[in-house]
Amino acid sequence: MIESVLFPGVLGLVWGLAVSLFNNFWSQRALKNPGSIFGRLVFIFRLGIMALAMLLVYKNVPMLIGTALGLLAVKNYIFVKELYIIFRERKG
Repeated sequence: MIESVLFPGVLGLVWGLAVSLFNNFWSQRALKNPGSIFGRLVFIFRLGIMALAMLLVYKNVPMLIGTALGLLAVKNYIFVKELYIIFRERKG
């Protein structure tokens, strides 16, 4: 019973972390040169990866929850890091 929930949940968490880190890395790289064709291709490619991620996890609820947690973990880490930089600049 627990294996049928725990393994897909952990697999979904790893998948969510990988997709989120991949999207963050390529988005930052594409935004450095906003007029380049590379930037446009990266954003189109991201849509394909998101669609693929949805197709892989939409029927498995524990994997879907793990994926959502993985995606949120990276987003929240980046948000807190940027807030810390803003507050440090305000003080200093």
